[in-house]
Amino acid sequence: MNSTTYRNRRAFTLVELLVVIAIIGVLVALLLPAVQAARESARRMSCSNNMKQIAIAAHNFHDTKGFFPPGALRSGTTAATSEVCKKLGVTTNNVNHSWAVFILPFMEQGNLADRYNMNANWAATENLPVVATPLKGFVCPSTPGGTERFYEKTVNSVVVKAAAGDYAPNNGYDSALEAAGFADVCVMRNGILQVNVTVNLTEIRDGSSNTILVSEDAGRPANYRAGKLYSPTAGTDGGWADHDCEYITHGMSQDGATSGGNCHTNCNNGNEVYAFHSSGAMHAIADGSVRFISKNMDMRPFVKLITRNGNDIVADF
Repeated sequence: MNSTTYRNRRAFTLVELLVVIAIIGVLVALLLPAVQAARESARRMSCSNNMKQIAIAAHNFHDTKGFFPPGALRSGTTAATSEVCKKLGVTTNNVNHSWAVFILPFMEQGNLADRYNMNANWAATENLPVVATPLKGFVCPSTPGGTERFYEKTVNSVVVKAAAGDYAPNNGYDSALEAAGFADVCVMRNGILQVNVTVNLTEIRDGSSNTILVSEDAGRPANYRAGKLYSPTAGTDGGWADHDCEYITHGMSQDGATSGGNCHTNCNNGNEVYAFHSSGAMHAIADGSVRFISKNMDMRPFVKLITRNGNDIVADF
């Protein structure tokens, strides 16, 4: 006689299911910050590598020409401007160019450099395809939007679409910083990469290991203040090929709203060092190294690092 035995199968109760979900939620909450931190660490490393390549390219330019490129080349009729153009091999002093276009051949962008006409303005029709080309080497991966950031501006009746860049020369400091009580360390506009000025290593009297060459000024053309997006369309500069890409340190309030304060990093990307790393920003140093400088560094040693011949040495940073 056949008999069939039935066993009762006990299902999950609602309470047990909720406990499992809660455990999973706790595990996710514990692991997510670690995952995010690991991702940011990788992005920060990539950003550091970008700046290292920029520093190497600038030094290779120096080895070839005998000087670093200017922070920007801007049209003018002075003898000094004409002399800079002559040194750069530009046959006219009626053009504007970014510092970045001069180092393209040394960043494995020779083909792009060959398509760019130095004897025409950066916004000339023939240069527009180059200007609009996104380059990963000039963009920090931590920046929102990455390489897919562009802005348009009209130059001499020509509408220019420019690809964004996150690295820029720091010319020096603004008078607002001097007025804020930092005059003792300020040497007006005395960074390495100056507008219409070429500087060689012997002119960096504070020492190449003590002077900043290029810094992060990320997020443009949008304006960010103290880690928050203030205006998505505030600016029309900051493109890697835009001649109006360098900046000077004003010193900002901690909220990034007013100039003449004691904040030099991550308070306002309009005219300060700005990065999407929470505790500071990357800087390419004139000796070819890359340093991460804390946003909490005092303003005085930071200004000393910007200027090339203020007879100021920052021993440890």
